[in-house]
Amino acid sequence: MIRTSLSRPCASALFALAFPLLACTEPTSKATALDAPQAGQAEGEPGEASDQDEDARAAGEGEDEAVLAAGEPGVGAGAGADAGEPEQAIAAAEDAPPEQDVAPAEPRRVLILGDSLAATGFGALLEDKLDARPDVVCYRKGKSASGLARPDFFDWFDQGFRQVEFRKPDLVVVIMGGNDGQDLPPWRGSSRVRWQAEDWAEAYRGRVDDFLARVTEPIEGGEAAQVLWLGLPKMGMRSLERKLELIRPIQEQAVAALGEGGLYLDTTQFLVDEQGELLDQAVVEGKQRELRAEDGIHFTMSGSEYLAAQVLPEVISALDLPAEPAAPAEPSAESPAPSPAPSPAPSPAPSPAE
Repeated sequence: MIRTSLSRPCASALFALAFPLLACTEPTSKATALDAPQAGQAEGEPGEASDQDEDARAAGEGEDEAVLAAGEPGVGAGAGADAGEPEQAIAAAEDAPPEQDVAPAEPRRVLILGDSLAATGFGALLEDKLDARPDVVCYRKGKSASGLARPDFFDWFDQGFRQVEFRKPDLVVVIMGGNDGQDLPPWRGSSRVRWQAEDWAEAYRGRVDDFLARVTEPIEGGEAAQVLWLGLPKMGMRSLERKLELIRPIQEQAVAALGEGGLYLDTTQFLVDEQGELLDQAVVEGKQRELRAEDGIHFTMSGSEYLAAQVLPEVISALDLPAEPAAPAEPSAESPAPSPAPSPAPSPAPSPAE
């Protein structure tokens, strides 16, 4: 608040000869301040080791505050106070640089689930890239040779829910289906459905729907996780690719049924040329490198790195985060300065030799 006061004479001319002339003045006080709201507190849950090769990660715990305050001008007394100080303070506040975006107080949680593509190179590299950001913490659960066709081998309907219940992710990234082109054995009272039978697509769609319902089930009254399903890329083995031509649309339609809670990403677009032919090589870390192993299915480490780099921006977009990580929040100006470390006690002087 800026205060101004007017000086007034306090004696009458009739008493000028008997009493001294008295004058009274009020002090003038001027101050201005601009405070930014404080950021919230982030608290993460420590992870546990899973039965896979990957290490579980945990979101850290900390408190960040950001306060921007203009200094208080000095207080002047009487008519001699500097009348230009309020305008200078306001101009300084207006000329201050705009505040930079800061990382969210609580990192967004991502959970990667899937078959060998999640369990090995691609999944591990995508996890590392996400964990390198201060605004994301990523977890991963992968099982080679698994899928939704054989819950008797690995039950993703149970394991998917358990992982979501434990990790409480904001986004579940799914990549699986390469092992599902086979008979669907009896499960939960159903009969065996033969591969390529007329009712196979319907039965498989039911399993995809069941899996999605499990991983999007709200935990402890919280919001349901969003799903980003990575469609399997085009394969170099023709027999497998024919199976995936049936499986991909079923998965895509099931994800679309989630509405805003589901996103489907066609990864083939990253691995073919303009004519739709598979890329054998691509530039990775500044050099032309092979993308696929000899079987035409699995990726080399360079291929995994290449695909992870293509998928990363899509995951960040699904999280509604900026392409580049925001700057960490600066500590509050009101936070107490850390206490200096105590100085070591001086060594006693040696006793004189006798």
